[in-house]
Amino acid sequence: MSERDATGFRDSKAYRLIMLTIGWLLVLAAPLLGPVPGPGALIIFPVGLAIILKHSRWAKKRYAAFARTNPEYGRWADWAMRRSKAAERPPFPDFKADIMHLFRRDDIGAEMP
Repeated sequence: MSERDATGFRDSKAYRLIMLTIGWLLVLAAPLLGPVPGPGALIIFPVGLAIILKHSRWAKKRYAAFARTNPEYGRWADWAMRRSKAAERPPFPDFKADIMHLFRRDDIGAEMP
């Protein structure tokens, strides 16, 4: 099979349908793998979602709307899918500072009443 034939198949509707089916199967299988020990569901779900986003116009539109309303999550998804748009998003909030603020102790050195 030449490269030209393979490229032609990748542009066909059959290939798109096969990839969408695989993507949806991976997304639906992720909750079933949740109780199984190990990070299986954490890996399978994003891979299936990336396949769906790559081959479905409907999913791309939903993702674009979600990324506009939630830029911090959209940035992470762009970064995970290695999209060039990730550089255009605003910086991700500093969670480490927020967590450290939760555990800050203001009573160190204070006198007891």
